[in-house]
Amino acid sequence: MKTLKIILLLVVSLTMLAFTSMLNPDKTIADNVAENKDLSTLLTALKAADLVDVFKGDGPYTVFAPTNKAFDNLPEGKLEDLLKAENKEELSKILKYHVVAGEIYASDIGSETMIETLEGTQLKITSQQSTADEYMGDEAEAMNKVMVNNAVVSEADITASNGVIHIIDRIVTPADMEVMGIKN
Repeated sequence: MKTLKIILLLVVSLTMLAFTSMLNPDKTIADNVAENKDLSTLLTALKAADLVDVFKGDGPYTVFAPTNKAFDNLPEGKLEDLLKAENKEELSKILKYHVVAGEIYASDIGSETMIETLEGTQLKITSQQSTADEYMGDEAEAMNKVMVNNAVVSEADITASNGVIHIIDRIVTPADMEVMGIKN
């Protein structure tokens, strides 16, 4: 059983290393998003909202980047509707809600932090300390679970030349806005 745990930890570590090595800290946030196949839907949305150039700029920014799977979990037809030209303002508002001015790393997050987004409203970020044995049994190793509203950060602290990217598993929306069949 102990050998299985060690192998599982090794596989997870190698997967994370492979993922982060695909991203380049010398490139901008926009360039890193464009190079990551798991963020291709986010790139499509950024293009539709005319926001790509913002993430090629100086920054710095912290981006909570939803994966393709996060977009796939939206109600059927909602993403397609948002990508239409007539919904550009609403899409832009949602995407800007995923961005904060400045750099915030996972280690900067307290038990609960409220931060203002580029969209103009507050985003709740929480960090919960847990141990590996909660996930794998006996071997106790400290792990941080970072949440952005109701989304879980699956990959934290990906550095870019103009900020930092945190990969999240869900789309988050401002508290005053019901969008795409979800409300935070």
